Amino acid sequence: MTNRPFKTGESRQQASLLPPRIEDYVGPDNPVRAIEGFVCALDLAKLGFCHADRGAEEAGQPPYDPADLLKLYLYGYINQIRSSRRLEREACRNLELIWLLKSLRPGYRTIANFRKENWQALKAANRKFVLLARELGLVGGAIVAIDGSFFHGDASKASIFTRRRLKEQIAKLDKDIEAYGKSLDDNDAAEAKKPGRNRRNCSGGGRGGDIGAKVAELMAKRSRAAADLARLEESGETQLSKTDPDARLLVKSGQGTAGYNVQAVVDDKHKLIVASEVVNDSSDVGQLHAMAKVTKDALEAKTLQALADEGYYNSSELKACEDDGIVAYVPVPEVRQPKDGRFGLKEFSYDPAANVYRCPAGELLRPIDGRWQNTSGRTEVRYASRPKACRTCSLKERCLSPKALIRTIGRWEYEDVLERYRARMQGADELMRRRSALVEHPFGTIKCRAGYRHFLVRGFNKVRGEWSLMALCYNLSRVINILGIEQFVERIANALSSLPRVPTAFLNLIHAALSRSWASYSQQFAPCRQALPCTS
Repeated sequence: MTNRPFKTGESRQQASLLPPRIEDYVGPDNPVRAIEGFVCALDLAKLGFCHADRGAEEAGQPPYDPADLLKLYLYGYINQIRSSRRLEREACRNLELIWLLKSLRPGYRTIANFRKENWQALKAANRKFVLLARELGLVGGAIVAIDGSFFHGDASKASIFTRRRLKEQIAKLDKDIEAYGKSLDDNDAAEAKKPGRNRRNCSGGGRGGDIGAKVAELMAKRSRAAADLARLEESGETQLSKTDPDARLLVKSGQGTAGYNVQAVVDDKHKLIVASEVVNDSSDVGQLHAMAKVTKDALEAKTLQALADEGYYNSSELKACEDDGIVAYVPVPEVRQPKDGRFGLKEFSYDPAANVYRCPAGELLRPIDGRWQNTSGRTEVRYASRPKACRTCSLKERCLSPKALIRTIGRWEYEDVLERYRARMQGADELMRRRSALVEHPFGTIKCRAGYRHFLVRGFNKVRGEWSLMALCYNLSRVINILGIEQFVERIANALSSLPRVPTAFLNLIHAALSRSWASYSQQFAPCRQALPCTS
């Protein structure tokens, strides 16, 4: 018996009675041929898939080729089949999968382990497709929109505990234990009043025994809750999940979701997902620069315009974007006026030439020597008025607090960044309208059309791998619909021929596999052409 690097399927040209060949299972216009051509073009070993570089000389039972398992998952996620057990069943009865896998029938554990073990490789495959889309001219690389959407994790709200919830649980358990303890005392007192009864024999059974068991159970629950609270305080975390350790209770607009916050960057040209990340924070603050910088580096763009909603506003993020050549467009948040009706910062005008502020009464506030750090950690220069001017000012009561003698204003040391940003946003209404149409399209398609509102796996790494599958399948189906099969075949061949280490045989295989009729594929993925009105 000769050694083989992988399990091999039957030849599609092998004659049989019904049908004559496996090739006849799938018509020339079937969309699975696109999956075949794309996977065959990938260097799976370079992307990091397990066993991809296995040689035929290695001893032992050969594993399944990771290319076959990747094809299986791409077919499954495009056709709303994600469960490993369902994929196992479909590989045995689905004619398209029989053709795609050459009659291989991997078990559900093998299928599930592939998704768990190759999460990094799945992310790399997703990035590879984005680079391919750029080579095909489908990515503009000039304007992108950034947004986040909550996806349910493999955890329930009841399995996630906060410090407050644990403290309330411990307090409730203490009350229950105290109540049951009082019941035990009352029961013992009642038994003591009955003549001719053996207290020792009665205390171990009957109602007193039931109460004692309940008290022991409550004490055990309290111990577990106290241990969880100590663990939270020691780690510094705000939440503790008993099932998925990385899932968190995310709250937005009063609605809670036990899961993850998926950050996506969508290109303006064809609404392709060009970068993404999975986090477990409800807030989008702190994500703007990181997502925009990853996108700029991946697309090798000199400058990039990044559009985001008000939830991404952060002065430090805006400065970091400007430093890296990223022009950020985020709605200007409303400035909160003092609750007591005093003049706010917007009533004071800044003169950059003189480096002074002018108050509503016309007096100047000059800078004070030194630097101060405000409550948010920003370094500020403070400007103060003259005590004499404030004492005689007719607007004193509307400007000063009751005990204050002068008015002070803090100015961020990089306030010029915010001034340029505010000036830029004055003419950005059209860009802001385009933002929602751009970034809502992928989330609407993935959630509403495909029905993918939750993850099947647990933990950051596995969840990120599964999200990469979702994003890759969205991009793949959308590119086919944008170009059509004929143009896709021509452009992908030219793009791959310009990339290093792509054998000519692969190009011929891609051309043969993808030069099929476009009609069937167009019908199946037509909903991807238009944005779905779905909020994330």
